[in-house]
Amino acid sequence: MMNATSPERVRQDCRLIGQTLLKLALPRLLVRAVVLVVAAIVWLLVASWLLSLGQGLNFENLPIVGQDGSNFLQRALPYARWGVVVIWTLIIFFIARAWVASDMAAARARPVPSDDLADLVPQLSDEVVAVLRWVWGSRDEPFTLGDLRQALAELRHSRIGKLDLVRQQADILDGRATRQPMGNLGNPGSPATARPAASLPQPEARPAGARIEPNL
Repeated sequence: MMNATSPERVRQDCRLIGQTLLKLALPRLLVRAVVLVVAAIVWLLVASWLLSLGQGLNFENLPIVGQDGSNFLQRALPYARWGVVVIWTLIIFFIARAWVASDMAAARARPVPSDDLADLVPQLSDEVVAVLRWVWGSRDEPFTLGDLRQALAELRHSRIGKLDLVRQQADILDGRATRQPMGNLGNPGSPATARPAASLPQPEARPAGARIEPNL
């Protein structure tokens, strides 16, 4: 029987979250792959055409430039073609990168369907669900794929332990921790009257402005 906070249970919950993310993000990933393949094909066709452009040109019949000028143009023509190909490559690269960034932002902002969230949450431990609540922040917007992806990243970076430490420190600073009264510090033999510890509060949600949107 695994403990709710054991590393094995956390890894199992991370696998469940990862499977849900893959299922929800797969349609956009396929569209993204198709668009990039089409862009690569277009780049290759145009680059091949540019490299073949002007291969049959002969500058020897241009007396205005002379023999030396003709030789120079003949030698410079391949470099000119490759320069145009480099410019074409940069154009395609920046267009593709801008589109991918825009598509990833749209994917992060996509709300998680309530049915999928309802199927996922009962399979998770309470500590992992607390991390999902923490990532959601102020809850003024729907729970998105970006939130789910961020929760997965936080779980892999010991967010459960950090939230537990926050609760302990909050109890100490707010005076809710069990401690020995000041009057008994000088008399170790006298029984200490311990104050009852308050019930652990739920982790405070982060402000909406502090939410991090990772890539999908």
